[in-house]
Amino acid sequence: MSGQVQNRSYSFSSVMLLVALMGGGFAANFFAPQLFTGFSYLFGSVFVLMALRLFGTGWGLAAGVIAASATILQFGHPYAMTWLCAEPLFVGWLLAKGKTRNVIFFDAVYWPVLGAPLLWVIFRYVMHVDAPLSMAALLLYWITGITNALLASILLTHVPGLTNIVLPDVPRSIPIHHLIFNILMVAVLIPAIVILVVYGRGAEQRVLHDVSCDLEDCVRNAVYEVRLKQLHQVSVPDQVAGGSVDEGFSQKSVSASVSPEVFKKILLELRTRAISQLTLVDGRDRVIASTENSHVAGDLFQACPDGIQSQVSDKGLSCCTPQAVSSLPLWERNQRTRYSVAMNVAHSTSWRVVGETSFEPYQLLLIDEYRKALLAVLCMNMLALAISLYTSRRLAAPLLELSRVTTDLPERILDGKHTFLPKSMVAEIDRLSDNFRAMAVALGSKFQEISLYSETLEARVRERTKELTRANEELSRENTERTLTEQQRDQLMDELVNQLRLLQKIIDAIPNPIFYRDINGVYQGCNHAFEVSWGLSREEIVGKTTRELFPEQIAEKFQRLNGDNLNQTGVQIYESQLRYADGLTHEVIIYKATYDDIKGALAGVVGNIVDISLRKKAETERDRLVVELQQKNKELEGIVYVASHDLRSPLVNIQGFSRKLAKNCAELETLVAECALAGEQRQRLERILRDSIPKSLGFIVGSVEKMDVILKGLLRLSRLGRAALCFETLDMKMMMEKIVSSMAYQIDAAGARIEIGNLGACLADAGQINQVFSNLLDNAVKYRSPARPLVVTVFSEEFDEGIRYCVEDNGIGIPREQQDAIWEIFQRLSPDDSQGEGLGLTMARRIMSRLGGSIWVESEENVGSRFYVVVPKQAVIQ
Repeated sequence: MSGQVQNRSYSFSSVMLLVALMGGGFAANFFAPQLFTGFSYLFGSVFVLMALRLFGTGWGLAAGVIAASATILQFGHPYAMTWLCAEPLFVGWLLAKGKTRNVIFFDAVYWPVLGAPLLWVIFRYVMHVDAPLSMAALLLYWITGITNALLASILLTHVPGLTNIVLPDVPRSIPIHHLIFNILMVAVLIPAIVILVVYGRGAEQRVLHDVSCDLEDCVRNAVYEVRLKQLHQVSVPDQVAGGSVDEGFSQKSVSASVSPEVFKKILLELRTRAISQLTLVDGRDRVIASTENSHVAGDLFQACPDGIQSQVSDKGLSCCTPQAVSSLPLWERNQRTRYSVAMNVAHSTSWRVVGETSFEPYQLLLIDEYRKALLAVLCMNMLALAISLYTSRRLAAPLLELSRVTTDLPERILDGKHTFLPKSMVAEIDRLSDNFRAMAVALGSKFQEISLYSETLEARVRERTKELTRANEELSRENTERTLTEQQRDQLMDELVNQLRLLQKIIDAIPNPIFYRDINGVYQGCNHAFEVSWGLSREEIVGKTTRELFPEQIAEKFQRLNGDNLNQTGVQIYESQLRYADGLTHEVIIYKATYDDIKGALAGVVGNIVDISLRKKAETERDRLVVELQQKNKELEGIVYVASHDLRSPLVNIQGFSRKLAKNCAELETLVAECALAGEQRQRLERILRDSIPKSLGFIVGSVEKMDVILKGLLRLSRLGRAALCFETLDMKMMMEKIVSSMAYQIDAAGARIEIGNLGACLADAGQINQVFSNLLDNAVKYRSPARPLVVTVFSEEFDEGIRYCVEDNGIGIPREQQDAIWEIFQRLSPDDSQGEGLGLTMARRIMSRLGGSIWVESEENVGSRFYVVVPKQAVIQ
């Protein structure tokens, strides 16, 4: 114990713990919960015993005084401080003298030796409490004292942090018999306390039920007798002792009056117990008659003048408890409690009978039941204490003996002493002894082997020396091999460095910026163009991230592109805008691809930046020119349309007047035939009328017709650009069959054969596509070779961008120098040998341009031609 005192630490934490324990003891006693009627559970000694165990007897006594002072406010007297303060003093003295630290055992010794006699003397001879009540209090505090000691022991045992604060150097080991003792006591004491509380609460309910039944029987009989008196006797006078009688009796005709003493006599006769009091009260709460002398007739009835009234049950039972003053103990205050029941006399009157009784006789019955239950629980606890002490020490004795015997087991074995290992009724402990016994045998065998090894140590040293010599030779050989390996490694490293230098020179020679980063975004290298673009040296770039090198906006853009690329394999292409070190914004294409390490794991990203600023400018200029060209073409189409439309009117006039002139010439010829003219004049005139004028008119009419054909072609060409397109999925095989059917006469006349293969469907305008293929078939028939029968083959091929149709013939073919000219307006391959306007191929190319497709020719003279038509899969509306 003194050792513990020397090692006790009074730090800030320990002082705060002591203050908390003192405050906890005071609060636990002040707010003690009520176990039974008139008795509270003082569990402040839990904290007092903990302070005693941790800080010693002095501080434990101080904590006991503080905790016991709360009972002055709780009970109204200071007598409880005697046995509550004597408890830590007695237990502390036993802890200082004894070898064990079992607080429960010492507290169990305190109560029969000092605590119970002291409590009996104070209750019985100082406070003059009845013997049954004194005995019940003695048993209750005895049981709760042992329970509090058990709780304190459990907290100290299983919350080691508390002990560490005060005794940091004391080992935290706990004797096994102490643990077993605590477990056995908890297994018996806690359930016993719970059963005791449940039994006590049940006894209280039974007593309250008896109180309620007694009062209800008494009041019910009184109500019955008073009601009979109302029915068969005359009523009480209107004035009773100066008070007006209830209006219920005034409603009946009466002939005489009855004195209140009559009702008092009735109430006295109906009392079932001397402690019961009956009072007859009118509707204004004034006393008519009462068995209680303090209730005078005519006075205002007060059910609980000096206490607090509360409802006990839903059957009308009320409780009047005296005021909680400090001078009145709890058990005495409950003894003075009065219970009451009120019941109306009849529905026609507001009179009621109030029955009251004191709780004192019932409390004696309740105390008697408490005493029996407490005595049974105390006997059970003391028996459990004895059994727990015996069982714990009996179970722990073999372990203690085993611990003592095995403390110097190796020395015993070396000395050859016989070691006796104890036997135990517990299988695990007995098995542990057997294990130690087997270990002793094994240790003896090992010690013999060690002795044998010591004797043969020199031979083993020589053998080991030889092994070391061989190992040194092998190590020397390995060193030589390692030296050669290092030389090869150095050569490979030199070659690798040269390769890296060559690679760096190569990428430095590339004008486009090149860089490569690892998976964390840290730059591992770049070329000279990358350094120039950003105005940074390679030393400034390598080893840094994008956010460390570039402004926030550019860094976020690079970071986003880098993250996307890490999630995708292969080469990724991005277009973006970057502001270089020259301060200008450049249009660039960024090519990025991931690369792997030698294990195949993702290692980083390599990128190539191509400046396309000039190309973008050229594309912008091209787009502007295309738009301008489209506008010019639209203007030209409008001009052509207007011009061709307006020119046709004069042509019609010329054609009409030419016919009229021809008719006039015929009339002149008739007139000349009727006129008498000289022969030479007639011949000359006839020559003019029959030859010169008709010939001139023929030239005029031919020119007009030719001009009309040209204007009609121009109109058709201009209308082609304004026609609306309707895209739909076309069955090309069916369309070609219809075209061939419509040209059956020309095909039969030419002796041609049309072969239509499997044609894939396309998405285009039906009318426009029909016109294209009609022109191609018509040209094939027109420009057929007279040397061989005409064969036209139509087939198709499908590829990613669209469908390609081919119209192949074995006609006269097209010379290479004329293959570009045939697409121009009014151009024909053989104007003298064929008919037509020279617009078919021009319109076909224009149609395919509007449909987003293309058309071209591959031809060889005197062999044949192939016209290819490509229609895209997606509609391109212009």
